[in-house]
Amino acid sequence: MKTSARTSRRDFLAGSAALAAGTLACQPDAGDGSAAPAAEGANASADITAATIAEAEKLHAVTYTDEEREQLVQSIGGQVAGVRQLRDVPRDLALQPAITFDPRLPGVSYAPQENRVVLSSESPGALPDDEADIAYASVREHAHWIRTGQITSRRLTEIYLSRIERLAPDLYCYITVTADHALAQAAESDRELAAGRYRGELHGIPYGIKDCFDTAGIPTTWGATPYRDQVPERDARIVTMLRDAGAVLLGKLATASLANGYRWYGGKVRNPWNTEEHAGGSSAGPGSATAAALCSFSIGTDSLGSILNPADQCGVVGLRATFGRVPTAGAMPLTPSLDRIGPLTRRVEDAVPVMAAINGPDPTSASSIDMGFDYDASLDPRTLRVGYSPDWFREVGFGPGATVPAADAHLEALEVLRSLDVEMVEVELPSFPYSALIPSLYVEAAAIYEELTLDGRDDQLPPEGWPDAWRRVRLLSAVDYLQAERLRRGLMHEFHRIYSGVDALFAPTYGSFELLMAMNYTGHPGIGLRAGLDESPTRSAGPVPDDPAGEPHTITRNVAFHGRLFEEGKILALARALEERLGVYHHRPPIG
Repeated sequence: MKTSARTSRRDFLAGSAALAAGTLACQPDAGDGSAAPAAEGANASADITAATIAEAEKLHAVTYTDEEREQLVQSIGGQVAGVRQLRDVPRDLALQPAITFDPRLPGVSYAPQENRVVLSSESPGALPDDEADIAYASVREHAHWIRTGQITSRRLTEIYLSRIERLAPDLYCYITVTADHALAQAAESDRELAAGRYRGELHGIPYGIKDCFDTAGIPTTWGATPYRDQVPERDARIVTMLRDAGAVLLGKLATASLANGYRWYGGKVRNPWNTEEHAGGSSAGPGSATAAALCSFSIGTDSLGSILNPADQCGVVGLRATFGRVPTAGAMPLTPSLDRIGPLTRRVEDAVPVMAAINGPDPTSASSIDMGFDYDASLDPRTLRVGYSPDWFREVGFGPGATVPAADAHLEALEVLRSLDVEMVEVELPSFPYSALIPSLYVEAAAIYEELTLDGRDDQLPPEGWPDAWRRVRLLSAVDYLQAERLRRGLMHEFHRIYSGVDALFAPTYGSFELLMAMNYTGHPGIGLRAGLDESPTRSAGPVPDDPAGEPHTITRNVAFHGRLFEEGKILALARALEERLGVYHHRPPIG
C-alpha cells in the first residue's frame, strides 16, 4: 500500500464503500440476531479458530469461555475485513485523527489572553573582536549588535557558516546547510535595516531548525532513509513565522530517524562536551549545534522529552511550549496529541523573543490554540510558589536500574532557588501507572507510518527506534488504548489540583521520570537550563556511564521548571533569575 499525497473523490468514495462493507459484515442477521458475516468477512477469518482466539487473549490480558470463543470465530471476520479495507483508503501522512487533544479542562479559565513581552534591561556591551566570542554570544547580544550597526547580519551569518563547515561534520548535527539561502536572507535583512525597517529581536539572527519542518525547495528528510529525497513545495507555518520575524535560516538540523533516538541516516549526533557520546534525542541536532555555537538559536520538537533531553545532555536551554501554542502545520506528522515545538538557546531569555515569534494561532493547524504569551523579566520570584520533592534530588535517570545519584550541581541549584526567597512547597505526585501511557505514543506514530510496517520498509529505520514498538502496539486493543486516554484525563485533573497550589514544579531534568512523562501527556510547558558542570565517563543512554571506571569528561547538568498551562512567562522569569544567580551559563564545550 502506498500513501497518496492527494485523495480523489472517486478514491474516497470507493474507500468509504469498502469501509461500509466491513462494517455491515460485523452486523447481526436481522432475522434471528445471530452474527452473519459477509462473504468477504468469512474469507478473512477462514483460518481463525477458537485456538487462535485463545492465543490472542494472552496478548490482551482477557479470558473468554469456549462458547464465547466459538461465537467470536463466527463474527470476527467482518472486523478483520474492515481493518484490511481501512488500509486501502488513501491517506495523506499529515491527516490528523478526528479526535484532537486539548490540554484545557472543561470549565477552567486560562491566562494570559494578550501578548506582552518585557525583556530585561541588561546592557549587552560592545562587539568582541574574537569570532568565537561573537558566535557564543546570546540572541539578545546579537540583536543589539545588529540593531546598533556593530555587526551586519551577513557577517554574523558568515561566522556561523564558517564554524559549521569546520565543526559540524564531526558532530553530525546538520543534515542540510543552506549557505546561499542564508546569505541571501542576511543581505536582505541588512538592506531592510538600512532602509529603516526593523522586524524586532530576531531581525537578521541566524538559526537552525530540526529537519522535521517543511522548507520549500529544500530537502526535508525527517532523518529517515525512506524520506531522504523528500523536497516540500511550501514552508511549514513556523518557518514562515520566523522568516516574518527576520530570522535567517542556516540549515536543517539533524533529527533522529522519524524523531526517535539520536541516530539519523548519516550517523549519530555527537555531544560537543564529549564527542564519544550522543547529543540526546530526538532534537539531537538542535542540542548539539546550539551548544557548539553553530547557530544563534535552534528549533526542536518534543513528544516525550525530545527538547528537554538534548538540552540536558548538551547543557543548553530548552523550552517545550504548552501543547497547542505553536502551530504544527508543515511539521513532520508523528504523534498528533503530543507533538510540541520550542526553541533551544544558550541563555534563558533568548527563548523569549523566539517564543513570541512562533506563538499561534494558526487556523490550518488542527491543534492550534489562541492564547497570549506574557513574559516580564521584572517578575519578583518572591511572589511565586514552587513545588518540589526531596525524592527528585536523590537520583536522576530513567527509572530503576538506570539512575545515578543527583549531582552536586543539582543540589546547588535547589539551594540557590531557595536563596531567591521563592516559597518552596513539598509536593507528591499522584499514584498512577505512568508507564501505561507510553503505548499511546507508539499507537499514534504506528497509525501514521503504517505503510512502513506493512510493506517492510521499517527495516530501513534504526532497529532501536520505531519498528518493534509499531509492531507491538498493533496487538494493543482499541479498548485498552482508550482506557489509557481515560487515565490521561484523570492525570490532567490531578495536576490541575497540584498547580492550583503552586506556580511551577522544579527538579533535575530526570529527577522524576514520571514527572517529565506526565507533563508531556498533560500538555504542560517546561524549560530546562544548565545547573552546573560535572565529571562523568562516557554515557550511551541516559545519565548512567557505560563504564563507571572509564575516563571522566567534563559534562553539564540541567534542572527544569514545569509550569501551568500557557504560563511559559512565569517559568522563563524563574529560570532567568536562577540562571543569573548560578552564573554557569558561560562555560563552553571543548570543541573548535
